[in-house]
Parts: sequence; structure tokens; C-alpha cells
Amino acid sequence: MKNEYEPVIGLETHVELYTNTKMFCGCRLSFGEEKNIYTCPGCLGHPGSLPV
Repeated sequence: MKNEYEPVIGLETHVELYTNTKMFCGCRLSFGEEKNIYTCPGCLGHPGSLPV
């Protein structure tokens, strides 16, 4: 009997990196401080902005 289906398993993970800057831009990041106070156009996702 031929198996017509191939099982595919996907994983989704949620992690926090203990760093001093954000992952895709150079904005400062401090754990425990007020949220979203260190932002730039790149990390806010403004149209036409690219991370530098």
C-alpha cells in the first residue's frame, strides 16, 4: 500500500534574548523599563524605512 501523504511537523518558538539592543535595529533595550520608549522608524515599521 503506497502512502500518498508525507507528514510535516512545524515548530513555533517564543524566546526572549537577554541583550542590550533590539534584534533588527540598534535601539537600546532594557528589561523591566516602560514599554516602547526606545524606538526608531526602523523598529516601528514606518513605510520606506530600513534598519541601518
